[in-house]
Amino acid sequence: MRPISRRQWIGLILANTSVMGAGCGTILYPERRGQPAGILDWKVVALDAVGLILFFVPGVIAFAVDFSNGTIYLPPDYQGLNQTDRQAASLVKVQAPDKRMTVATLEKIVSENTQRDIRLTPGRYETEKLDDIDDFWVTTDKLATI
Repeated sequence: MRPISRRQWIGLILANTSVMGAGCGTILYPERRGQPAGILDWKVVALDAVGLILFFVPGVIAFAVDFSNGTIYLPPDYQGLNQTDRQAASLVKVQAPDKRMTVATLEKIVSENTQRDIRLTPGRYETEKLDDIDDFWVTTDKLATI
């Protein structure tokens, strides 16, 4: 077996830098780009740390890319509720108008009740009519599996 030449080593290092240097959070969660700093996503931190341990320079680049893009942080609205937390969470039943529900109407109702600006992007949300507020978590789990 022939030893690896200097040119091949440089090629390997550049390939690793370009692949690992993209940042694990940037590759796994591109929708998180541009979000503000917040709670660290420990899965992304661990993956970047593996890159840091195996290949120092690509690992440093991965951390830098993920921090600068904001992809190393959990989304601002992340709740991570388990079953016990779900039962304790207070849900409020809001009556919607009897007329046909539109996206604009839904945005307005949710914005008024959460005191947050809500913009629904087509293709990025699912809706389901609830007959009873107690069906909320079952419906949420069902939509999450779609």
